Amino acid sequence: MRKLLCVALLLAFGTGVNSAACAQGLPTGMFRLEYSTRDVVGPQMAEALSAAIDPGETLEWQVYVPATYDPARAAGVFVFVDPDGWGGMPDEYRALFDRRNMIWIGARRTVLSPKPARLVWKAILAYRAIDKDYAIDLNRLYIGSRGDGAFIAVNALLKANEFAGAIYMNGSYFWGEQSAPELDVARRKHYVFITGTNDQAKVQVRNDYGYYRDDGVQQAKLIYDTKKLADPPQAEHLDEALAFLDSRLNRQPK
Repeated sequence: MRKLLCVALLLAFGTGVNSAACAQGLPTGMFRLEYSTRDVVGPQMAEALSAAIDPGETLEWQVYVPATYDPARAAGVFVFVDPDGWGGMPDEYRALFDRRNMIWIGARRTVLSPKPARLVWKAILAYRAIDKDYAIDLNRLYIGSRGDGAFIAVNALLKANEFAGAIYMNGSYFWGEQSAPELDVARRKHYVFITGTNDQAKVQVRNDYGYYRDDGVQQAKLIYDTKKLADPPQAEHLDEALAFLDSRLNRQPK
C-alpha cells in the first residue's frame, strides 16, 4: 500500500517527493498514521497500558515527514500535544522542518473527553510509532505543546526519559513539588518557553520559566515576542527554540 502511495505521489509531484524514501515505500509530506498500541509496543506492553488505551484500538496521528527525508540520514522527531485534538502541523512550518530534518507527529483526538493518562501515552507512543518505519535520531527527540497541552507534555516527559527537551508555546506547566526519581532526569533536560505581550498566558509562562530555573533546571530559554505572538507561534520563534535544543549536540542544520 505504501509503495503504491509513493508511486502516485511521484507521478503527481515529481521532485517534490524524495525518491530514496519512496524506494522503501515511505511517504513524505503530510499524512495520517494509524496503529494500535499492540502494533507499536507489542501485546505484553499493550496489555499493561490497557487501563488507558484498549490494546486493539486504532490510534491516529497527524504526521509531517520532510520532503527531503533520506533513510540514510536519521531525522529528529517533534511530538506535538495539541489541546484542540487535531495534531497537524501548520503549513508555515514546512520549510523549517525540512531544513532542520525534523519529523512532526501529533496525536489526533478520536475520543471525547479522554482521560489524561490516555493523552500522555498517545504522546509517548507517537515516537514509537514513527520509529517503526522511519530512521529517527533519538538524540533529537523533543516534545512540544500549545496552551493547556503543556500538562500532557510534562507528564509524558516525566514518564519517557527518551525526550531530550520540551517546547512550551502559549502556555506552560510546572511539575511542582514531587519527589519522583524521574525529576532528577527531567531537571537535566532542555526547555524553551515561548510567549509574548498579547499572550493571555504570558504571566504563567514567565513564572513557570522561573520555577524551572529555581528547581534546578540549568538549560532553559524564554522567548518573548514584544510585538504580536501568533497562536501557534511564528516559525521564526519555533526555529529559535529548536536551535536551542539542538545546541546541546553542537548540531545545526546544513
